[in-house]
Amino acid sequence: MGRSEKSAMMHKIRRSVLINSASACLSGILTAFLFPNFNLEFLAWFSLVPLLYAVNNSKSFKESFLYGFLAGIISYIIILYWIAYTLHTFGDLPYYMAVFVLLLLASYLAVYFALFAGFSRILLNNYKISNIILIPSCWVFFEFLKSNLLTGFPWENLGSSQYLNLPFIQVSNIVGTPGLSFVIALINYLVFHFIFYKNKISKKQALFELIFVLSVFILVISYGYYNIYSIDKLLKGKKPVRVALIQGNVGMFQKWKITKKRTTRIYLNLTKKSLKYRPKLVIWPETALPYIISIYPFYWNKVMNFSKKNKIDLIFGAIGLKLSNGKYHFYNRDYMFDKSGGYSYYDKHHLVPFGEYIPLKRQFPFLAHILKGAGIGNFTAGKKFRILKSGNLKAGSMICYEAYFNSLVRNFSKKGANFLISITDDAWYGRTSAPYQDMSMTVFPAVENERFVARAGNSGISGIISPAGKILGETDIFKRTYLIGYIKLINRKTFFALYGNIFGYIIDAVFILSIAYLPLSDIFRKKV
Repeated sequence: MGRSEKSAMMHKIRRSVLINSASACLSGILTAFLFPNFNLEFLAWFSLVPLLYAVNNSKSFKESFLYGFLAGIISYIIILYWIAYTLHTFGDLPYYMAVFVLLLLASYLAVYFALFAGFSRILLNNYKISNIILIPSCWVFFEFLKSNLLTGFPWENLGSSQYLNLPFIQVSNIVGTPGLSFVIALINYLVFHFIFYKNKISKKQALFELIFVLSVFILVISYGYYNIYSIDKLLKGKKPVRVALIQGNVGMFQKWKITKKRTTRIYLNLTKKSLKYRPKLVIWPETALPYIISIYPFYWNKVMNFSKKNKIDLIFGAIGLKLSNGKYHFYNRDYMFDKSGGYSYYDKHHLVPFGEYIPLKRQFPFLAHILKGAGIGNFTAGKKFRILKSGNLKAGSMICYEAYFNSLVRNFSKKGANFLISITDDAWYGRTSAPYQDMSMTVFPAVENERFVARAGNSGISGIISPAGKILGETDIFKRTYLIGYIKLINRKTFFALYGNIFGYIIDAVFILSIAYLPLSDIFRKKV
């Protein structure tokens, strides 16, 4: 090979790598734009196509992996940019370190993108007709790992991008959000295959794939309209329960410093203003009372008597305390004080790592030393799925981050909760896109479990979400206010509430078996 030919080949390789890298970057940007505050959810149907193009043109697993990593890190830096702001503003970390943490988290999450890209190349090279199922299965599998490994981080999974697309998301009450991600990835693969394989596949296969995907999509949308009609019919004969959501908007720098008297007064005064609308249920946000109310009889009785005097059921967040084995344990807790003078409580199960506790603190004690100034909590995870009860009200409580873990939330409706509450404190996020992303993901517990969700946030967004996922009312952020809304109590259980992510597990198994089959088939061929 002459020097000119070698130079031409190197130029061709560099050009190919550049085009593939640009395609991967485009996929990362398109995927980030699906979510708030962009809300360009229609991009979901082809956001993965440029990445699949790059994967298809790559020469190895490693090259595909790198393209996937590039797409993922760009996507997560755009989606999670607010982490740097939060850590710098409220965690007191230097800005360069806060940005480093953002890059570290984005890099970790990008690995799942990268693994999808790498294994997609294996599938494209070894399977033909079945890739219409296997490529979407590959996406769902690595999204599942992201949502569960190392405590899990299911923030803005692909299916969550469609929170405004009500007919489409109804099927999540059967297949969960992994099922939504599967359908989106399925359509992406069809678009990719038709554009870049149109001359490599038979008309018979092309027709089969088109009919199959159209059938799935039509079935999903048809079910969606049917389910919305079914919910409307179910709700017609039910009596509404008037709810007041109290948004105290106590700043993060103030919250843990101002007196118990002042904090309690803020919420009691706002609640008094809402009483003119005669709510039956009042909800305050996560740690609205940022102290251990059970060891302060004065404040315990003050809040309890307020509930009894005004004949309201009151749910509020506070700090829980329990002495066990000679050691005090602190809990992120919410209480329900009922109008008859009784109470119930729930302790948060799924804590936020590096927010409410430090993972591996015993194994790596230096972490506690490094992070001691960053406002890291020292909470213990709750163990029981307690329902907050008062009369016919049976609330399943999602405290902040828990709303994103559908395997956890379904336990409440399965155990008899007839509505859900979400209490949170998004003041940490400032005026970024994070509160809007948080609200968008809270739509899915409502749909998956077919329950009204009443959401109270310290700084917003507070709102009511219908069992069909429609946001019926919401507040502005960083405003001291209250919102009056209505919920209805539902007792029927969805398929998802009863059986969980069974669809996702089946799809994961399909992917694992497809990968495991390849070396086994090679061994079998050699023996033959």
